[in-house]
Amino acid sequence: MTEPMTVTPKGGVFDDLIETFTSPSHVFERRRDGKYGALLGVLMLLTLVVMVATMSLSAPFWDAQFTLGMKQAAEQGRGMPEGAALDAARTAGRWFAAIGGVVFVPIFVWIGALFVMLGAKVAGTSLSFRQGAAIFTIAGIPRLLSPIAMAVQGLLLDPNAIRGVSDASLGPARFFDPATTPPFLISALSNLDLTNLWAFALIGIGISVMGRVPRSAGYIGMAVVFVATVALTIIPAALF
Repeated sequence: MTEPMTVTPKGGVFDDLIETFTSPSHVFERRRDGKYGALLGVLMLLTLVVMVATMSLSAPFWDAQFTLGMKQAAEQGRGMPEGAALDAARTAGRWFAAIGGVVFVPIFVWIGALFVMLGAKVAGTSLSFRQGAAIFTIAGIPRLLSPIAMAVQGLLLDPNAIRGVSDASLGPARFFDPATTPPFLISALSNLDLTNLWAFALIGIGISVMGRVPRSAGYIGMAVVFVATVALTIIPAALF
């Protein structure tokens, strides 16, 4: 039986950004050839712009996380900076979060591509590394909303009540005290953030569209990617 002809929706990178929120299937169909470089570059640029633009409003969360880290280090007997050195270290921490967020985008995409390839196999189809990278890149677009949500909360919440970055989570992590909760548990719960779950739902759609399998199979593949990603995030937290 001949596979029905599929019409590839036309559009460029700007269309990809918009339609990821409105018609994600069109974006995955358009990127089925695995061309993701331009979109990844734009995603990195937008990540930098958003992180820098929201830095001052997000500062209470990063400062609280920095203070928590300093407290935990002091409890382990390590020397802490004081005075001007402490302020410089706190500012450097904010910029490290912003720049690091950009630098790690392609790294996450390339690691995620391997997970997508594995998930596709479990779903009964086969995807190339480039297709996996395209899927993970597209799925990363809704994550741009996370620092924006943090900035909005930084504007509304009492800075003195903020305990760490997890307090900005749009998921269950915000209900746990990072000072008393094991880091691996905070890391695991952070994966249940709304924007993160949105990204994984898109991965399921991407596997389905690019792999030409039913949506249910795509979500099975997505579950494999989710488990692999969670393991990647909690293992370092559990070890260190």
